[in-house]
Amino acid sequence: MARVLTMQECVVAPAERGAYLAALAERRQRAAAVSAHFWVFEHATESGRFVEFTEAAGEAQLAALQDAGTPPDRWREVQGG
Repeated sequence: MARVLTMQECVVAPAERGAYLAALAERRQRAAAVSAHFWVFEHATESGRFVEFTEAAGEAQLAALQDAGTPPDRWREVQGG
């Protein structure tokens, strides 16, 4: 089965930055518990603008991590050539 990736951008207000960063460790642990990977990158010149990536072996692992609301787009791994 092809691996699956989600990407989601979020903008965090300066007053919320500390709480957002503190919550990342828990989210990373939740991902690891279902054999998924979770990464967050901050824009190089726009403080507070983040992109979150979650990657897993399949849809079930990502569904286990999904919060209520609109789910992020999913991308499936392809093999070329």
